[in-house]
Amino acid sequence: METIKSPLTCNSSERTAVDEKDLGVQKYDNDPCLDSGFSMVSLKDSTEVFYIDEAAEKKLVKKLDLHILPLFCLFYFADFLDRANIGNATLAGLQEDLNMTSTELSTSISAFFITYIIFEVPSNVILKKTNAAHWLSFIMFVWGVATLLTAFVNNFAGLVAARLVLGAAESGYIPGILFLLSKVYKPHEFSFRVSILLTMATLSGLLSGPLTYAVSYLDGRNGFHDWQFLFIVEGVPTIALSVVSFFYLFDNIEDVKWLSTEQKILQANRMSHQNPDSHDDTISWGTLKEALLDWKTSAFSAVFLLNSINVTSITVFAPTLIGGFGFSPLTSQLLTAPPCAVATIGVLAGGYLAGKYNRRSPLLVIGSFIIAVGYICLLVLYDKWALYSALFIIPAGMGMQAAAAIGWSAINYPDLNVRAIAVAVVLMVGNIGSIIAAYLFRSTDAPRYVFAVVFNLVTAAVSAFISALTGYLLYRENCRRDKNPNEADQFRFFY
Repeated sequence: METIKSPLTCNSSERTAVDEKDLGVQKYDNDPCLDSGFSMVSLKDSTEVFYIDEAAEKKLVKKLDLHILPLFCLFYFADFLDRANIGNATLAGLQEDLNMTSTELSTSISAFFITYIIFEVPSNVILKKTNAAHWLSFIMFVWGVATLLTAFVNNFAGLVAARLVLGAAESGYIPGILFLLSKVYKPHEFSFRVSILLTMATLSGLLSGPLTYAVSYLDGRNGFHDWQFLFIVEGVPTIALSVVSFFYLFDNIEDVKWLSTEQKILQANRMSHQNPDSHDDTISWGTLKEALLDWKTSAFSAVFLLNSINVTSITVFAPTLIGGFGFSPLTSQLLTAPPCAVATIGVLAGGYLAGKYNRRSPLLVIGSFIIAVGYICLLVLYDKWALYSALFIIPAGMGMQAAAAIGWSAINYPDLNVRAIAVAVVLMVGNIGSIIAAYLFRSTDAPRYVFAVVFNLVTAAVSAFISALTGYLLYRENCRRDKNPNEADQFRFFY
């Protein structure tokens, strides 16, 4: 049994008679007051304690998983499929057909991340102030349209415009999804659920290469190139999914119809320590200042920035690297898929370990070292199949640290308003790494791209150091609070 304080309060005149056994909790103190509004509030004035029934909680979590994860996974899959397809489109001839230089291609790739970074925090502010289901569905519709219209651009300017719109639309989706998940799942549950979502990113890479190969057989039909068909077959389903999202995505878990009143109260109780003080939904300049000046925000941002450089370098430029090994363009498209399968296994393993041992920094350090080994192999090996084998090592390391890197910030801010801003800031700053990665693989460095490989090697080493330092500082702060009786009830950080 897990003991927690009840977050539910009400006036004595408004008390509701509820059977504690139905709630999955047992009353410990006298006459608890259950708030039908399902608000998670401060525990300062509450001394009521409940024992949560583990069987009831497990049943609740399974129900949450059944209704939330399939939907979120489908949306997450569409998100990454639409953002990373430019690498496959380039190998399919986009650069030549639009008469772009290498610099213009890099600018087109990075254009996505410019607006992605700029609009990430504003989008999360809008999410917090409006209806999450409506806002996230709207931006999904916009990025679906942007993906579809990319098929009809005929010059560099048109491609940049489409990528700018795509970046602005997608900017709020991942932080929004992470924020919603952090309000529903406990930290040890959160990491594995995030890892399941992240497998959708790797699975999108698994599909993208073969999909590009398949549409190559449509090249020339109705006057369209194969890369144009790629954007069409990816854009149209995303638009359809935005309609599904509008009707099925939730704003607050207490509003859903598939949970009973008893389950909603149990959910409030079990999340009370993770989501305290949520009556005040106002995001002010003070909230922004608190999030920005917190040292954790800078640390998490640095870790995610370095992680983004490594991730983008492989997810976007894997076809370019494989082509540089000496394989044909069509073969290169197919060979991008197997490393993504390894990344999928790594993501699930990393998420499972983070949840089982409730540790993030060790996984980030180990993952960074594995990535470094992969890039060392790219430097010292010359046989094309040996070089290709190195592309299985790098995704394994990326997968191991993926859930920890992207979800670390979402569980280390007890205040929900600060959390909403901090998560967006971390992802905003972190995605600058994707812009940096877009300019690493210069055509003049082909076929081995030594500069990009060395840069990623150093990035992985620095990431390991900062991750270890951040984890140690969080651990030390927990130890300090453990020794202080006045801080016995204070939030404990996850390192």
